[in-house]
Amino acid sequence: MAEYVEICSYLMGSSKTNSIIKWMSDNPDERYIYVVPNLNELQDSEDSTSRVLSIGFTTPESGGEFKTKSEHLYNLCLRGESIACTHVLYKMLSDSTLKLIKDRGYILVIDEEVALIDTYTSASPADLVSLLNSGLVDISDEDGMVSWIGSAESTEPYEETSHKFHRFYKHIKNENIYTTRQIKTGDKYKSLFMVSQITKEVIDCAKRVVVITYLYQNSVLDCFLRLKGFKTKRFSDVSIKEASLSDVVSRINLLPYDDKLSKLKMSSSWWNSASSKDIKLVENFIRRTSRRSGLESGDIMWTVPSSRTKWSLNKKKMKVSPQSFVEGSDGEPCWIACTMKATNRYSHKKLAIHCFNRYPHVAVYSYLNDYGYQVDQDKYAVAELLQWLFRSNIRMPNGEVTLAIGSKRMYNLYLMWANGEIKDDL
Repeated sequence: MAEYVEICSYLMGSSKTNSIIKWMSDNPDERYIYVVPNLNELQDSEDSTSRVLSIGFTTPESGGEFKTKSEHLYNLCLRGESIACTHVLYKMLSDSTLKLIKDRGYILVIDEEVALIDTYTSASPADLVSLLNSGLVDISDEDGMVSWIGSAESTEPYEETSHKFHRFYKHIKNENIYTTRQIKTGDKYKSLFMVSQITKEVIDCAKRVVVITYLYQNSVLDCFLRLKGFKTKRFSDVSIKEASLSDVVSRINLLPYDDKLSKLKMSSSWWNSASSKDIKLVENFIRRTSRRSGLESGDIMWTVPSSRTKWSLNKKKMKVSPQSFVEGSDGEPCWIACTMKATNRYSHKKLAIHCFNRYPHVAVYSYLNDYGYQVDQDKYAVAELLQWLFRSNIRMPNGEVTLAIGSKRMYNLYLMWANGEIKDDL
């Protein structure tokens, strides 16, 4: 087990990923697992070679000898090869693979914050309250872990795959479900939030753990690791010169705030219930800003919640569909998910329009806060905005981008960051 989780937290444009990849290349006697958000970062293209594959790492594949990528990854560990995989695949690893990672002394390098905790949606809080009031589950006072305590007789129905709570029961048995501190009226439970967590063994198993990120302090990952008892320190094996904030800000042309949007909160809850009039205001803002830029649609990116785009499976909600700026001439969407990270695919984009007031999910925030670890919601919002913005041309050396922000809160937070008021003190 690593004594510390080592944090490499620097402003985008500081070449921290390139520096870490060079560090791994310069120390070939070690075994590494390099974990990234997106599969396309692990694939060669006509334009470029994957940086990590170019130094001899292998990415797991399914098909042929191995039915699943997890099987292939286990085999690669057996052979002691250095591996590159996605966040999703790494979080799915079996106990036997995690043990092998530990036995073989792998160094784990995580590029961008990995979601080890998330809201749980396979059952409702009311379902958990029902199980609590029936005496089938218990909740730990230490960290809110939900444990199954039902007798063999009362448990038997839940073991049937046809039972509506079978999946929920399995997740509880696997120690994946945690909850905020519960509220009781008399002897009855009333309300709570649920989250799902990946076992801490995904971190515990490695000889060393390095996280590449920005604005780490009081982030969701920072709070989660501290809750689980992990200690952190700055990664110091390589010397990284942080990009100048003033230089980065000078290459971002922030458009003046449009006061027509000042009454639109643009938070998740606002978007869920926004009127057709409000949706039209946002749509017109995106279209108006895009037209004034004089750019081709393919050079423009904008974001709103996915449920409000034409690509959503939810057909009931009115969609944001700015005429002439829904897709580029190549058919690629102008909409880029607000959670997009770690890809060069959109580095040609010269105009970025952000219309989403970002907060940590209320269940995750409430859970961590209940157990003494408060996520900095403003840092979270700025980090999410910047991660999205740095998919654009600003990520390129001397690249530039014009930025329009629809949320008044997000606009003001950006100005605070640009003035050096929001930063890491790691």
